Amino acid sequence: MKITVHRGAEEIGGNCIELQSGDSRIILDYGTPLPRIDPATHKSIEVPISEAEVAIPGLYADGNRPPDGLIISHTHQDHYGMLFGRQVNPGMPVYMTEIMEAIIRITGRMTPGHKEYSVMMEHFHKEKPFTVGAFTLTPYLMDHSASESFGFLIEAEGKKIIYTGDYREHGHRTHAFQRFLGTDMGKIDLMLTEGTQAGVESGPNEKDVMLKIESLMQKKGGTLYVMCSGQNVDLLCSLHGIAARNKRLLAVDGYVAQAAEQVKSVARAQGITLQIPGLDSESLVVLDTPTMINLRRYYPRQAKAVSKKLVSWDWARANLDNLIIPVRTYSETWVRENIRNFDKALLVYSMWEGYKEDLNYKRTLDWFRNCGMEAESAHVSGHAYFSSIRKLVQAKNPAKIIPIHTEHPEIFQAAFGARVHPLKNGCSLEI
Repeated sequence: MKITVHRGAEEIGGNCIELQSGDSRIILDYGTPLPRIDPATHKSIEVPISEAEVAIPGLYADGNRPPDGLIISHTHQDHYGMLFGRQVNPGMPVYMTEIMEAIIRITGRMTPGHKEYSVMMEHFHKEKPFTVGAFTLTPYLMDHSASESFGFLIEAEGKKIIYTGDYREHGHRTHAFQRFLGTDMGKIDLMLTEGTQAGVESGPNEKDVMLKIESLMQKKGGTLYVMCSGQNVDLLCSLHGIAARNKRLLAVDGYVAQAAEQVKSVARAQGITLQIPGLDSESLVVLDTPTMINLRRYYPRQAKAVSKKLVSWDWARANLDNLIIPVRTYSETWVRENIRNFDKALLVYSMWEGYKEDLNYKRTLDWFRNCGMEAESAHVSGHAYFSSIRKLVQAKNPAKIIPIHTEHPEIFQAAFGARVHPLKNGCSLEI
């Protein structure tokens, strides 16, 4: 079996890995590279789609036989974003869960430019093996900051490979990591494991950070603005819990409301009840921000349901001290138009510190600070500390390890010795 890491071997994000067994090939993730920061201007520069494309025979309709399938591990764009680039080969099925498909489509439609993708879609389900060409894959739910994230046991030629996707054990779904850790998968020939935080041995968990945010809010007493990803389901659940305990309201925009409701709806159809904030929550309201325009345009039926939780800006201004408001880059545009009073308000930055180098993030943060409010950082990473990576390696005892999604393969070599095989992008390993 041949493993080629086309991208993700030398950097964080942009994963694209090819497995080959005989004439059969599968692709694990096809993400966009993270933006580069221009050292002169400090502005983020999106990698052009043409530059980000990976030269895999048949990945596009180029006359070659297409790979047998493309498997998406979760709904962060550094793992699926290239689906919004050049059209992949229509003869190659793309595998993801129904919830992942819903989130990806919503994200594309609700962002500027209205992005769509057209692929031959197949759905997989937690812990139910499925076959793609010569490969059998068993997906396992992982603890991560996406709505769903999966690792995979992949079998072919009598060999077993683990692809972790992105994972951690310090979030709300630590039980998923523990289940993956404790599942007997037999002899593992190779593990492809992420190492975003390889340089961090241990750190805070989701509960610790939420207690800090709650304490800061109670001390300040006014509006709590939290700068975060609209897809960070764990964080949104935590903020909803803080709101309910403190008799406050979580005030979200239309994108967050629709994404959460869509996830709950798809799960409900599968007989699964998810404890995430939705339109049935007494502690949630929806703010009339510009995202409602796209929601009404592309999801008119859902927009009608969301509108039942929509509050006026007059109401919001009268209840500011009772609101917890998630914000993102460019949120200052609608905050500026509708809110004037920032007395006792607090901004909590709950994202990766590296984003602060991006002028878009810096602009938004500076605007909130210039309104006179205090700004605090309180964030827990969506990625495993190295102590968790150690646990996984110890539990699965792989014969070989390829570190991916990391800038520090040398830390893996120091910890696990000759079993570690760092690759360069585009290079391969055979087992």
